[in-house]
Amino acid sequence: MTGPVTILTHDYSWSVLKKKYGIIYGNQRKTVIGNNVFIGGGATILGGSHIGDNVIIGANSVVSGNVDSNSVYAGNPARKLMTLEEYRDKREKRQLKEAVEYVLEYKKRFKTYPPEEKMDEYFFLFKPSRIYTKYRSQLELMGNYHETLKKLSTYHTRFSSYKDFLNYCNKQEMVFSK
Repeated sequence: MTGPVTILTHDYSWSVLKKKYGIIYGNQRKTVIGNNVFIGGGATILGGSHIGDNVIIGANSVVSGNVDSNSVYAGNPARKLMTLEEYRDKREKRQLKEAVEYVLEYKKRFKTYPPEEKMDEYFFLFKPSRIYTKYRSQLELMGNYHETLKKLSTYHTRFSSYKDFLNYCNKQEMVFSK
């Protein structure tokens, strides 16, 4: 979860009924959040909701009811945007463009390319010269360090080194400046 998230198992709406009719009608419901779920900042999970496994809930979403496993939901009310596999494919297609934009913006601001260790979200694009502390913390996320390290060693990177990646960025900068 990022930022403030509200997870409800009940609400106080019974107070209106009590004032009008003098009786308390309880309203408690089981709220279930599965494994490997990311909930964006400001989201509200209403009582009685059931979120499956491997789910991404977008920021400021309001979840009510059932959320399918292996899916991405967002909005108010939250609705299914895509499967997790579709989201992975979308992110994979955008990685290189976003990494290049990051490098070029960094260079524009600091008048130099970012050091390799600053590429903690994009180091799968190139063969890292070493596993920097930031990379290691990324690899350790979710408790599957060894599996991720193995994936990194067999993953087909587009660039043989960080220097190779920066050369590509430099060429892109020349293309953009024309």
